[in-house]
Amino acid sequence: MTIKKLQDLQIYDDNKMTSNMVFNEEKSKIIAFNFLPGQAMSKHGHAHKNAYVFVIEGQGQCHLDDIDYAIEPGDIIHCDPHQKISVENTGASAMTVYVVQAEE
Repeated sequence: MTIKKLQDLQIYDDNKMTSNMVFNEEKSKIIAFNFLPGQAMSKHGHAHKNAYVFVIEGQGQCHLDDIDYAIEPGDIIHCDPHQKISVENTGASAMTVYVVQAEE
């Protein structure tokens, strides 16, 4: 068993969004993404993987295919292997999301 602390994974950079691998297993991985206001990840897909985005703190926008969704703490987004996703911090404070990728 391995336990990691959220605060140890919340590392921010004034110039760009940061990512920290939480766990990397054979068919799944968890990544923590940290955004300061105005930072975003580019739209992309995950062939052969389902992605689950858990909003831990902060507010922003999730762009899933051609639709934009407002997101906030407690939201969970599912992105199937055929969809493209991006996340943007549109709020006034830091934002952290966890992404779980699971192979089909």
